[in-house]
Amino acid sequence: MTAEKNEILEMYVNDMHAVEQHILEAVERQLESEDTAKYPEAKQLITKMQSTLKNHIQSLEQYQAANGGQDESLFKNAVAKVAGFAAGLYDQIRADKVSRMLRDDYTALCLASVSYHMLMTTALSWKDQKLADLCDRNLNDLTSIIVKTGRIICNVVAEELNDNDKAPTTNGATEAIRRTSDAWKTNHA
Repeated sequence: MTAEKNEILEMYVNDMHAVEQHILEAVERQLESEDTAKYPEAKQLITKMQSTLKNHIQSLEQYQAANGGQDESLFKNAVAKVAGFAAGLYDQIRADKVSRMLRDDYTALCLASVSYHMLMTTALSWKDQKLADLCDRNLNDLTSIIVKTGRIICNVVAEELNDNDKAPTTNGATEAIRRTSDAWKTNHA
């Protein structure tokens, strides 16, 4: 492994680590919310996000340890960049409805997903199959959760509307889920 390769891969792995660490922190705050407890399906999904993100962070740390460690200054720089971006997604002091939490999670997981696309491309370009495989596994985990979030958010929106007397029934969720599923199938190239 060349010094240039090590430096590039370490920088990008640090960025990926920072992205998932920041999302994890937000997800853990969501699990503490009383609102989340009102929607068991959403709470179960957010708990799955938490365990998945923890596993991803651990796998990234193990990769770094096996490949020369982690440059603390690179990691801190990555965390600062991600925190600046994610501040717009997650406001730590606001009390959101669960549907808004799930919307923010969906957005953040899409950011993590595209970040894995980029990291995987970098790993394959440098012929680092171990890192490419790690990216592939983590990307598959995220896409599964993103799809589930798209389904569950429809149910939560309908329930929140119904709970607040803003809609007569929760029937809209079933049709929204079907249409969303159709959109993904139809436009999936």
